[in-house]
Amino acid sequence: EALGVVAGYLAVIDLALPSDSHYRPGLRLRARDGFCVLADRLAPAASVPDPDALPVSVRIDGQVADQGDTGGRVRGVARLIADVTEFMTLEPGDVLLLGSAFDAPVAQAGQRVEVQVGQLPPVACSLVPETGADRPDTPWRGPALVAGAGRRARVAHGGRVHTAWPHPDGLRLADGRVLREDEVTWLAPFDVGTVIALGLNYAEHLKELSKELTVTAKDEPLAFLKGPGSIIGHRGFTRRPAGVKFMHYECELAVVIGRSARALPVEQALDHVAGYTVCNDYAVRDYLENWYRPNLRVKNRDGG
Repeated sequence: EALGVVAGYLAVIDLALPSDSHYRPGLRLRARDGFCVLADRLAPAASVPDPDALPVSVRIDGQVADQGDTGGRVRGVARLIADVTEFMTLEPGDVLLLGSAFDAPVAQAGQRVEVQVGQLPPVACSLVPETGADRPDTPWRGPALVAGAGRRARVAHGGRVHTAWPHPDGLRLADGRVLREDEVTWLAPFDVGTVIALGLNYAEHLKELSKELTVTAKDEPLAFLKGPGSIIGHRGFTRRPAGVKFMHYECELAVVIGRSARALPVEQALDHVAGYTVCNDYAVRDYLENWYRPNLRVKNRDGG
């Protein structure tokens, strides 16, 4: 049934900086601004009878740099969707990238990259050198997320989202109604964007696992992302998978960004923080492949 949820297919140029480790490279190498280039049009799912049998061509400055196809993967499209949705919910607009050949071609600044995947609309981008002009002299300032004064919460009740305040009998909504705490669903106190979680940030833990880390892993922040489906509010329920033996909680300080920030010097960084809260970051160690950059089944489950 997996292909029945697919809206369509898109060619993507997934850029990365060189690394001495090809196993989950760090965010600085893969998740930079502008490093995921999407084609301008979506090929409807019905127009692609077999997404696992499409020719792939990469050109650099008009010359063929790599050719292959979408076959030969450990997980094809349907299998990947089935495997991922076993532990996390995919929503409309979510995008799955199935990976490329191991020896991806290398492009330099000043070159143009073009990708063609079967009959899908092509995608192209030009690489330009990063310069000092790309690092703003003053911090970016966008719409601010302002921390609310006093104690208040966001809750769901009766099909609507409400702001609520403490009351001797539970919670008071903005319309004056007073509800017990177990009558509402607690939400995150703000609309959560990207959750970037940092692993191995304590010296003792890093020392314990130092033999398992590559040189790059020791030098780079070991970070992973958590999707919106993993977020639940206060008093929520996190499901423990049947049969697991090692699921544990990790009490985390959560730093909430209040306005757009890029290329900040350390002395200005805290000016962009709206506030702080507490996060319980669950992990299912039974599914761990190694101790850094854990896979989705370990860290990115619904409600965890």
